Amino acid sequence: MSTAHTLSLKPSPEQLQQAIRRMEHFSPAPRILARALVMMRDDRGDLLSLAELIRGDPALSADILRIANSAYFGIGLMVESVEHALHTIGYREATRMLNLAVSRSLTHINLDSYCITAEDFWAESLFNGLFMETLANATGGADPAEAYTAGLLRYVGRLAINRGIEELGGGLYWIGTEPLAIWEQKNVGFTHSQAGTMLLEHWHFPVNLIEGCRGQESPALLRKPSWLASALYFAASVLPQDFDQVFNPVLTPTVNSDFLHPNGLTSDAVATLFTETHANFLKMRERFTY
Repeated sequence: MSTAHTLSLKPSPEQLQQAIRRMEHFSPAPRILARALVMMRDDRGDLLSLAELIRGDPALSADILRIANSAYFGIGLMVESVEHALHTIGYREATRMLNLAVSRSLTHINLDSYCITAEDFWAESLFNGLFMETLANATGGADPAEAYTAGLLRYVGRLAINRGIEELGGGLYWIGTEPLAIWEQKNVGFTHSQAGTMLLEHWHFPVNLIEGCRGQESPALLRKPSWLASALYFAASVLPQDFDQVFNPVLTPTVNSDFLHPNGLTSDAVATLFTETHANFLKMRERFTY
């Protein structure tokens, strides 16, 4: 892991916001996912419209085909078109596949300022997505597909912060000696959840996902209660923040009872959900290759 350094010029919030705006245009994939999520909640949404939306980004279309033909989905035949892939697995699994493709496209670079490799960034995002989905299934607190998206994208703000630091010459690293949010606030003026909220707003994600990202560090400060924000906050207390052992994470023994009791959970139940998530995570990593 890199040693700590400081920038000769601290990036201002304005400079980081400019980096976010530039990043907004680096790929159409997040906007496509945002529109697909809206379509999924609309009864008029259909597979043909979703396929047409995905075809608007050739790189995303290619990823969808690679994922559809991976061992994870196990279709068992060669899929040669986006329409074929979507019709074979159905609308809900198609949206899940799209989530995977978009999150993969967002996490394919090393986050040098966070001392996180692309592989670890992807694994951490995936584990959070799977854990959030498991929580939603167990509690009924949110649509599991929506919770899955919230978990996958919870750290997307790191991309903008990392880019902003690099554009100013780099040399600033989080090495895990202090809480991540404190390091971000002290060094760049705002946190990854605030940066992520700005990105999701620019990409026009559904409001409940934006609010979940906005409130993930302190859900009680939101004007309206958000199960997604509370669940993300809870997940952060359960999963190791630095994810040093990202491929074999260990459940944090201290569990936030403020989330447990209202959602009908116990510490033992959370341990079981964590074990289920870990097994699904390992299965996905073993079979989902492209």
